[in-house]
This record gives sequence, C-alpha cells and structure tokens, in this order.
Amino acid sequence: MIAWQNVSSNTWLNEDIPMGAKQNMTQNLDRRSMLAITAASLLATTSEGSDRELPKFTGPMVGHVSDVDANIWFRPDEPGEYSLHILKADGSEDRVITATAKIENDNCLTWHVSGMHSGSQYGYKISGSNGVLVSGEKYYFETAPDPAKASKVCLAFGSCAANKPLELWSQMEQRGSQALVLLGDTPYIDSTDLSVARQRHREFLQVPQLASLISHTPTWGTWDDHDFGRNDSDGRLKGKENTRQAFVEYRANKGFGHDRSGIYTKFQYGPVEVFLLDTRWFARTETSPVDTKQPTLLGRKQWEWLKEALLASTAPFKLITCGMIWDDKENSESDDWGTYSYERDALYEFIGQNKISGVVLIGGDIHCSRHLKYDTEKSVGYPIHQFIVSPIHDSTIPKLNVPHPNLVRGEAVPHVWLRLEVDSTQSPARLHAEWVQMKGRPMWDVTLTADELSFG
Repeated sequence: MIAWQNVSSNTWLNEDIPMGAKQNMTQNLDRRSMLAITAASLLATTSEGSDRELPKFTGPMVGHVSDVDANIWFRPDEPGEYSLHILKADGSEDRVITATAKIENDNCLTWHVSGMHSGSQYGYKISGSNGVLVSGEKYYFETAPDPAKASKVCLAFGSCAANKPLELWSQMEQRGSQALVLLGDTPYIDSTDLSVARQRHREFLQVPQLASLISHTPTWGTWDDHDFGRNDSDGRLKGKENTRQAFVEYRANKGFGHDRSGIYTKFQYGPVEVFLLDTRWFARTETSPVDTKQPTLLGRKQWEWLKEALLASTAPFKLITCGMIWDDKENSESDDWGTYSYERDALYEFIGQNKISGVVLIGGDIHCSRHLKYDTEKSVGYPIHQFIVSPIHDSTIPKLNVPHPNLVRGEAVPHVWLRLEVDSTQSPARLHAEWVQMKGRPMWDVTLTADELSFG
C-alpha cells in the first residue's frame, strides 16, 4: 500500500443497495453498550493529538475464543509470575492459571483457558506479586456459540488504523460487535527492527477506546505490508523474522502459520468461519503450487492448509480474509491478488469442483471501501462477493477507487469499519454486511442468503 494521502472522497456507483434494518445481535448488548458509552464518555476529553500518560501495563486483550476455550493476553512492565483468575457468575474463583513473563518475549503473556461452556460469559482478573493488577466488571469474555446449533452473531472488521484515540472502536461495541478482526496495517510499523515493531504494537493496543474494547471482545488479526515491515513488501523482505516475532508476541490467535513461518490462522464463531490468510510472508519465495512458471502468493503449505480447511468447514458462511484486495489495484504496486490471479482463479476452481458453499472474500489495504460481485457462476457455481473495508484512520486514496465491471459500490471515506451479522436461526441462513462510518455518514449494506451462495 502506498503512503497515506489526505485527499477528498470519490464515488463509483453501479447499483443502489437499500440500507438494511439494524438489529441488536447479542443478549448482552445492553451491558456491552453501556460499557462502551461509559468508556467513550470518560475519553471524550482526550483529543487525538494530546499527550497521555501510558499505563504501567498493556492489555489485557481477549484473543481467540471457541465454544470451549479462550486465550487471554497481557503485557506487564516487569518480568515475573502473573496469575489469571477465572471468575464464576457469583464472583468466586473458578480456577487460577499462572504464567511467567519473560524479557525475551518482551514480557508478553497468553493464558490458554480450556474446558469452558459454549455461549457462556466468564469474568476474570489478573494478579502479580504485588497483588491484583486488573479487575472490574469490564473484564470478562464470552465463549463462542455451539457451532452445531443455530445462532446469531455480529463481528467487526477493519484495516489501516493509526495509534491514536478514536471513537470508532467504541462505536463497534455500541453497535453490538461480539468479535473483532483486524485485517492489517494495524498498526503501521514500517520497520523490521524488533524494538520498533514491539513499540508500535504496544502503542496500538494502548489506544484507550481500543484497549477498552479488546478487554472483553475476542480479537484476531493478520497483517498487511506496513505491519509486515515495508510498503508493498513481500516474502523476500530482510528482517521479516523480527516483525513476525513481534506479531506473535502481541496477538493471541489460535495459531500462527507453520514451523515459525507465516501467521495464517482460522476460527469459527457460531455460523461463520473466518480464514485469515498471510499474503506477505510467502509471497515470491517459491514457485506457485498452481503454476510452476509463476511466483507464489500463499506458498505451498498455506495453499494446502486453506484447501483442507475449506473442505472441513461446516459453517454456513466461510469468510476468506486478508490484508490485500482480491483484484488489481491498477497502480504501480504489485501487492494485490490481481498480480497473482492464477492462484485466485485456482481457488475459485477448487471451490467449484468441491461444491464449497457460502464463500465470501474480505480485503482492506487501499484506503477505500468497496463491494464487488464477480461473475464466477461458471467456475464456482455462484457469484463470489468481495467486501473491501478501509481505512479506520482518516487518510483516503480516491484514485484507488477505480472503475470495475463487477463493482457494485465503492467510495473513499475515512473512519470506516465493516459490521457483519450472521444469522442461522433463519432459513435460509443470512449474512448482512454493513459498511459503517464513524460520524454517521450514510454508506451501504448488502444481505446474502446461504441459498444465494450455493449450488442450486
């Protein structure tokens, strides 16, 4: 992605889509909304450019959750032993898990909590040698719904965020988001120096509104070029091991690629499974698994992992996400799926040959938000939709909102995130995607049913 530009918005419009009805998506929305509103009001006097005293620790952050387990992340300022106390509904302790913060991991801790009940809420607190460090009603997590049962969930997606206070993070919670997916350039690092990468991650996770959100909202992430290391960079980047180390230290995903390579991962949250691809680490490091005359984007192992994961998925909707967009940016840069169209087309063919239903693509990166509906009926069996959401920050690039024959709508607008509802309690199951602007500027939405993303 090229450097930030402060420019005005521009719109290409092929088709009008009516705004969908807004729904409350969780039984605990009232509590979550009140917490978000309270946090927002406390932070209202903090201007984006003002200095603020940094906390003595970073986090906590709820990371990966499933229906039976959860990861809780925390970074104290000092090394040593720290305990995570899981609390029952009445406030008594369910269990205590101890871990050691080590200097070689920049004091970052991730506690893994297993043996939980699906769709349940647990409180937690954190203590160290000097007593309790973290406690209060905003420190809790909810396990995912049972994937075998019908449910209704709401997820937030976003990319390209600055390390400064922003009410958008509070808005996500106010709008009922139960989970957060960071699509890359979250944060901007633009260095392969390990100390710089660690510092940028700390600053990002200390943004007050984001810190409040992730203290009780499951959070996953992948990276794009600026948090991988350099603008428009690929797997040949020297020093990428350092940015990977910082990423692994400062995220609590279920997994991070394979054999200390890459960061791809996946998770299921009720009726939706999300596949977070790594489109940086392996790019141009070997020949493509689908065309040996061309360089790869995903690499052989990630390619095989994705195919196996898609075949195994039973979720009505399958979101394949990454930092870059799934077509051509049509500029001088090469970091897009248009450059590696042979792997994208092979993915379409694989989906079609194996009759994998419910696939939707999500990307970020370009400082524009767009919805495209591709003519993939012949190769896939149904039209593939791409949702592009960018940026969270205030810098847009209208020239990348280019015309495209499959463009439904696109606009370069600052402070945008994607609100995605998935409801399998209806028949057929429905996915509702809404592009949300922080200041309430009207955007657009789309509703897709499981029947529309299937094989007749």
